[in-house]
Amino acid sequence: MKTRYLVYVIISLLFGGSFFILTGDIIFSVATLLIFLLFFFLIYDKKRNYYKRNLSRSYEAINYINNFIISLSVNPSLTYAFENAKNSAQKGLRQQIESINHLPIEEQIAYLYRYFELPLYGVFINIIKQYIFNGGDILDISQVLIRDSRALEDRLMEFEKMSRRKFSEFITSWALSFLILFILQFSISSIYQAIDSVKNYALLIFVFYLIFLVSLIFMTYRIYDISFMTKGDSCPDVKETKTKNVKAKTKSKKRTLKIFNR
Repeated sequence: MKTRYLVYVIISLLFGGSFFILTGDIIFSVATLLIFLLFFFLIYDKKRNYYKRNLSRSYEAINYINNFIISLSVNPSLTYAFENAKNSAQKGLRQQIESINHLPIEEQIAYLYRYFELPLYGVFINIIKQYIFNGGDILDISQVLIRDSRALEDRLMEFEKMSRRKFSEFITSWALSFLILFILQFSISSIYQAIDSVKNYALLIFVFYLIFLVSLIFMTYRIYDISFMTKGDSCPDVKETKTKNVKAKTKSKKRTLKIFNR
């Protein structure tokens, strides 16, 4: 069993156990345990894995593009640049390349779009095609792409930092809410006697847990939402790219900041 699966189970048990401590209701406690298990295994884990995969491959794509272009500027050979970029790639990407090494270099470069699934890599493919047919200085041809790849890397790092900060704030605020709930339950005896006699008290606490869970679901989708980096045409025209990307840079920065200000 993976460590994170064990963490999901422990956290779910904590919520189920805390509910039982608060209410003494075994049925709602089990229901609380189950809904949190469902959340972690059916929603959170899938969203987290998708985020980690896309984030990792986006960084891989950026490094691969930069290494390829630099190698090609040193030695105007696609084979040399391709091998250099492959050797500096991570294990997963190298395995992907090795599985298609029977294809011509140009087709291997194009095929890797299926691995990266990043519009920026589609621009890179078009630039390589332009270089093959027209020649020229690869650094001059791809200067806009290099600038945009660095800008995307900055936006991704900014988003990661912002996501961690927002999630920490979210957990802290809700932890205080749960702490207050426990204080009211156990520290003030008069209030305890009053709330313990409230009809459907367990149901009210269950609704509180549900509100927290719904908020957690929304927060999960927000902190793992990196759709701003995957939107766009898969292989936009190179001539249009130089004008569109300049506008896209400022829009993407605003989009990243607006994700948490909806």
